[in-house]
Amino acid sequence: MILLLAFSLSIFAFSEASKWENVTIAVVEYKPILDSSLNEPEIVAKNAQKYIEIITNVAKDRNLDLIVFPEETLYVHRETAVTIKLDNPCDSDTYPQFLRNLSCAARSSHTYLALNLVDKVKCDQSQTNSSKNCKNSGFFYYNTDVVFDRNGTIVNRYHKYNLFGEREMDKPETAEEIVIETDFGLKLGIFTCFDILFKAPAQELLKDGIDGAIYPSMWYSELPFLTAMQTQEMWASRHNTTLLAAGANSPLVGSGGSGVYRGAQGLVVGGIVAEGGTQVFVYQGDKSVSETQDVDELAKKMDAFNLQIDNSLENYRWEVVNTSQRNYYNVLCAGDDDNTVCCHYSLTMSMDAIKPEMKHYTYILVAYAGIRSYTGVYNGGIEVCGVIACLNSSISSCGQRFSNYDEIQWPLTFESIAVSAKFVKSENRTQFPNSLLSSIRPIDSSETYWVEKEVEVNGTVFEEKQFATNVDQKRLLTFAILGRNFDLDSPADSDDDDDSNHSSGNLSAAWILLCCSLLILCKIK
Repeated sequence: MILLLAFSLSIFAFSEASKWENVTIAVVEYKPILDSSLNEPEIVAKNAQKYIEIITNVAKDRNLDLIVFPEETLYVHRETAVTIKLDNPCDSDTYPQFLRNLSCAARSSHTYLALNLVDKVKCDQSQTNSSKNCKNSGFFYYNTDVVFDRNGTIVNRYHKYNLFGEREMDKPETAEEIVIETDFGLKLGIFTCFDILFKAPAQELLKDGIDGAIYPSMWYSELPFLTAMQTQEMWASRHNTTLLAAGANSPLVGSGGSGVYRGAQGLVVGGIVAEGGTQVFVYQGDKSVSETQDVDELAKKMDAFNLQIDNSLENYRWEVVNTSQRNYYNVLCAGDDDNTVCCHYSLTMSMDAIKPEMKHYTYILVAYAGIRSYTGVYNGGIEVCGVIACLNSSISSCGQRFSNYDEIQWPLTFESIAVSAKFVKSENRTQFPNSLLSSIRPIDSSETYWVEKEVEVNGTVFEEKQFATNVDQKRLLTFAILGRNFDLDSPADSDDDDDSNHSSGNLSAAWILLCCSLLILCKIK
């Protein structure tokens, strides 16, 4: 029996779309106040005050239901960690003043509030635990999302499970599946940053029947497959689940990208503050209309936005696209005897005359099935089929951009692209539609479609996936199927006392050290 599931990412109808028609939700892209003349508690207080100003301003002229702030931008760390209980800080003098003020702000603005801080939990000495924090201080320290209701009461909290380095934080023993039942009719899950690439808790929450997910993040954007908005949309689209993404902003280290994604319908409201700063994106139910923005204008603003590079690309199978052929077909297979993925590519192209004084990208087909390192922090199983833009005909030039957007020509038009492959059916594997334009935003979901078909070959059940365009594309950086094989995941090989592989893992520390060294600490006014 063959099961065919085909849907256009632009018109897939939500069975419970009416739940989202009358809600107002804000996600905040926030650049924290980092002032070298202040100590950590003073920095936290200043950021909390800025949060409160934002909450008050957003709620002033509208009935706000929820506002979401990013990961780590309140700037609470071990020194300013808080013991979180499910009560009301606004009415309690047992909490620090900054948290009392935030709780009271949720109450006075009559809104749910989601933010990120550090939860300080006393160790249970009856249990055996190897945590250095527990041994040295008697406490666990968790990267924590906290949700307040309209009365300022903490209704739930989530301890981040998949840490990206974060050496001072503890990893919970199990991945918590936290669901918030709101008074505006939505059932929302919650997870943080790096969690989005893993089965637990992000994917497991879908089994709980959530209507959407709250997603605070401080993301390091990486070309060609894992820039922030690209990653956010691929998750929302693949799972047809609304994602409320609030991203920390720091162009210097590639952090930025926020939005509200209505599942397979894609981005409704969002963006990147490319020049650095804070911006609020407000979703207003059926009043929200996706804005069409000029790709080139957005791309020019991204010139100075630093992006990481996927250093595993040189392990891929690859071949340069022959642009002299209008209709181009190819197959690349990657992997080993235990796991082989064969990628099928079908491209229809037209080519304008190349201007010798201008730069232009070379397109390369890539295929991979195996393990990659996430910046030395974690090893993840991936399966990839894609078309990516490169500076020249060498794979070592891929995942990079030309420095001056005004000097780039786009002579190649992709009239159609279709990428497909068969993947072994498994609860521990999933695949995502993955795309990126020169604006460092994904292709509009109305311009692509995704097809799934279940097939059996020699007794093995496969899921055949196809990602394709239905509109000409001319400013393309990435078009791919990005798969995760959770069976191949493992911690990075490193000693607990050796931080050499984690220099970019503790996001807050990297941010502060880099800013201090370059003397660019700044305030948001």
